[in-house]
Amino acid sequence: MLGTLGLFMRSTDNDYQQRLKEVGLREAKRHGFDLLIESAQNDATRQADQVRAAIGKAKSSNLIGIMVSVVRDDVMPDLAREAAEAGLDFAVLNEGSYIDEIRAQHPKAATFVVTPDQTDIGRIQGRQVHALVGDSGEILCVTGPMNTVMAQQRLAGLKEVLGDSFKIVELNADWTSERARMVVERWANELAGDAKLPQMFVAHNDEMALGVRQAMRDFSSRRDDPPTAATITGCDGSQTFGQRLVREGRLKCTVIMPPASGAAIELVAKHRTKDELPPVRVMLPVASFPNASALKR
Repeated sequence: MLGTLGLFMRSTDNDYQQRLKEVGLREAKRHGFDLLIESAQNDATRQADQVRAAIGKAKSSNLIGIMVSVVRDDVMPDLAREAAEAGLDFAVLNEGSYIDEIRAQHPKAATFVVTPDQTDIGRIQGRQVHALVGDSGEILCVTGPMNTVMAQQRLAGLKEVLGDSFKIVELNADWTSERARMVVERWANELAGDAKLPQMFVAHNDEMALGVRQAMRDFSSRRDDPPTAATITGCDGSQTFGQRLVREGRLKCTVIMPPASGAAIELVAKHRTKDELPPVRVMLPVASFPNASALKR
């Protein structure tokens, strides 16, 4: 074995996080690594403690690298720096702007980002809005935590494509279905009785999209309206979850994004076996499901 890699997941009850784990286990085995897996259950302090403890025990556990799907960005820079100083590879599996500074300080350290293209996720969702709604209107966007670069970039990509022709209502959630349901329900309860609903609901992941759907069904029931057929898009887009929800008609569309753990492990393997330093940032392509032409039909 080449050593142990640590995979520090945001949670265990999210489809994309489970795919990070599945791909991580497969690729670690293929490249000759053991894989240590920890979950923060969406607790940033817990995740920081997990990562710091792993760095402290790196020599005794034969840990050579760390991969983190970050709960909150602001707790990670010090940990990435500590890992670099300890000679550990450190991969952020979502966007982290602080990595550039750390690589400049430690140019020989394999400190890097592997992420689905977060801004392009937002752009794709914007194109989905255009395909389904038209050139103007009002939408509601349920974002991930806005203290993460990932959520900020997805929202920026959406606004870039929609421009000033759309009014965007922004609600902040935490990647979970229940939190999304709660914030949309609170927003809906504040609407005037005859208020029109937005033409489309955009959620930053498929879990939250389901929460939006439940909130709108509850809202329709309270108003004694027929169940609303809300137009909802999500993101993550696995075959067994997001794409299935689209095929079942529970979501209108989603965005497919590949798990970043596989690419990160491959880069660590090249660094450890061929002394090839990874690029600072690797952007993985994302895609609409269904594609734009199918949506327009």
